Amino acid sequence: MEKLSPKEIESHLSLLKGWKGVNNTLLIKYKLSSFMEVMSFANLVSDRSEKLDHHPKIIIDYDTIVFELTTHSEGGITSLDIQLANFIHETYNELFITEL
Repeated sequence: MEKLSPKEIESHLSLLKGWKGVNNTLLIKYKLSSFMEVMSFANLVSDRSEKLDHHPKIIIDYDTIVFELTTHSEGGITSLDIQLANFIHETYNELFITEL
């Protein structure tokens, strides 16, 4: 697994609304309507993370959830982080974004 270049990271972030690249980490914060929604979301992400064998830092504070993704063994952001960020992004959009 190879660390992505800043240009590659920016290219991916342009498709991931709300995500930021900070200190070799991908970061997003979501505010949901309840603690149970946050926990359900965290469980979906943890299940996918286990399948990928790539585990994010997850911070839960009642109705808010923060995901921090990095590949520690590579000292930065890799394609695994992008893959997991895409899953989180798509899952959030599918479950919590309603169109009129």
